[in-house]
Amino acid sequence: MMHKQGFQLQQVLNYRKEVEKVRKVEFATAKREFESATELLDRHEAEADRARVEYNNKQAAGITASELQMYGDFFLRKRSDIQSQRLQVDTLGREMTEKREVLLDAAKEKKALELLKEKQMLAFRREMAAKERAFLEELAVQKKVAR
Repeated sequence: MMHKQGFQLQQVLNYRKEVEKVRKVEFATAKREFESATELLDRHEAEADRARVEYNNKQAAGITASELQMYGDFFLRKRSDIQSQRLQVDTLGREMTEKREVLLDAAKEKKALELLKEKQMLAFRREMAAKERAFLEELAVQKKVAR
């Protein structure tokens, strides 16, 4: 319980607070990486869309064989870029989800100790208040007896 040194598990609580801080940083990093990869995927897809519109317009106006080859190469490369970026986004999304779970677990562990500390502090305060009441009652009794 509570005594002169305070909460016996304070060092454990301090450790869990530090672990939670580290987990927050790890989650934030994973989230940033995921968002960055998602933005890159969006850029690749937008470039491919713009090139498709440009290709369709050129095709309607007449396109040379070299231009056709250039667009074909571009679309192949872009399709490959988009596929690999989708894989990257999926992987980073899973990592971010895992980091979120680890962070939530760390937060729960810290919260459990904080609740235990609160309960012990409350019990300690009640005990001290009861001792103080008993002491004051004893003083009151002694004053009556002294008269």
